[in-house]
Amino acid sequence: MTPRVLLDENVSLRIADRLRAVGYEVVAIVQHPARGMSDEAVFELVTQGPMLLITRDAHFTNPVRFPVDKTAGIIYLTHGNLRSLDEVRLVEQFLTTHPPEVFKGRLVSLSPTAARVR
Repeated sequence: MTPRVLLDENVSLRIADRLRAVGYEVVAIVQHPARGMSDEAVFELVTQGPMLLITRDAHFTNPVRFPVDKTAGIIYLTHGNLRSLDEVRLVEQFLTTHPPEVFKGRLVSLSPTAARVR
């Protein structure tokens, strides 16, 4: 079963379009009525599902503040000069090659050169 996805507003909206096209249910904060919400409010949405969070916000890598085990996983796109299409490719490639059990309740740091699951 594919996890529901919450797309933070700091990542490309094209990720939402692509994931929806392959069958994911995606909530994009940028399209949410309460866009601009705090990190805590975003995390609360993620834990209600639980949902998989895709973000470029390093705050979500802090396990004390945002315990990943309460989520379907957090994919953190590491900082760097990624174009929108690069973000889409990275996320799609990771999700199509890793079943949800691999990242459920875990933090994934995703970059063009590596995927680290902790």
